[in-house]
Amino acid sequence: MRSRLLILVGLVSGLGACTPRMPTIDLSGTSLPRFDMFRSQNDKSSPATTPYPLSRTELAIIKSEFSAAFKDGRTVQFGPVTARRRATGNLVVCGLVSIQKPDGTRSGMTLFDGVGSFETLDGTLTFTPQRLAGGNAKQIDVYGDCRDAGAL
Repeated sequence: MRSRLLILVGLVSGLGACTPRMPTIDLSGTSLPRFDMFRSQNDKSSPATTPYPLSRTELAIIKSEFSAAFKDGRTVQFGPVTARRRATGNLVVCGLVSIQKPDGTRSGMTLFDGVGSFETLDGTLTFTPQRLAGGNAKQIDVYGDCRDAGAL
């Protein structure tokens, strides 16, 4: 019985010393094509923008023009709003809003964008809201344009 145990231990230790050879694949000469997932459709180069700090008056104009776009009794709560000036002098305005519907439900913070210009005689800001993510535009479109303009 003891000899069987010694033989069994010898066999197990002998088999344990053997390791199977794992096949290897040499990938040193291969290369994978580059795939740019977020720019696969077309490459739009954005015009350069510079930061534009909004004054309290300009921020109030943006908020009032955006809120006036809702004529069905919705109320708007604003989050952060940023602006960038294009080479043309116009502003790219992006921000977050939460819209309360007449039934009391809120949308949660949603991206919006618009264009500001100083084309009035007295040089005050005029703001035109353009898109609301999930409203009249896809969220990825609004986010992409705000990001490309540097307003996020």
